[in-house]
Amino acid sequence: MATVLNKVQWIEILKNEDLTNETDLSIFQALYSFDGHKAYASQVGMLLGYRGKSPHAPLNSEVGRYAKRIAKFYEVEFTERSQRKYKYWDLFFNGWEEGRYFVWQLKSEIADALKECKLTGELQYAEEIITEEKGMFTEGAKKTITVNSYERNPKARMLCIEHWGHSCSVCGLNFQTMYGDMGIGFIHVHHLAPISQINESYQVDPVEDLRPVCPNCHSMLHILNPPLTISQLKEIVNVNRKQ
Repeated sequence: MATVLNKVQWIEILKNEDLTNETDLSIFQALYSFDGHKAYASQVGMLLGYRGKSPHAPLNSEVGRYAKRIAKFYEVEFTERSQRKYKYWDLFFNGWEEGRYFVWQLKSEIADALKECKLTGELQYAEEIITEEKGMFTEGAKKTITVNSYERNPKARMLCIEHWGHSCSVCGLNFQTMYGDMGIGFIHVHHLAPISQINESYQVDPVEDLRPVCPNCHSMLHILNPPLTISQLKEIVNVNRKQ
């Protein structure tokens, strides 16, 4: 079993730029944003912009390099997988198989260190969690939280907004145009798939499955169950603008 580093050690590692690079931190922040700090490894890869059949493959390579860098400065023993091969991810995550996917769960010591260092990557837009959904979907509450984790995840947002821009997909509002500099970068991100269509193996593509929307339109999309589509609400807005 891999050596367990304590929170103080992880704080030192996170602050050491020779050990922790932007990709390493992004992996941690992506996992931190999920309920229970856990997600499929492939989901994390997609949030970081990797595509293809194995979006987690580049992460596996980086995790191995990261673990080896850490081992040069700290006394670390890795979990042996086979002769002279190791589970490097075991230093950072609890892991297990779920069907054909593999789950990574951020170790609590790392989660605590991220929080203390203010490096969790959490966004300010707490109102993006649609509280009504938790009551409406009792059995699916956990899935609801997971889906909204994508909406709030900084990497998912970045990929969505890089592709679709900062203007609301429904009404066209752009906060920078309306409010000047204080509106730069402000926009909510909406998940297109209704909860009923989501199963355990569902994986979000930030470009295909997310859209930028303003807070008002975001609330209106979720006013019904199932939620309105972007085009349905856009039609309502256009009709009422003409009146």
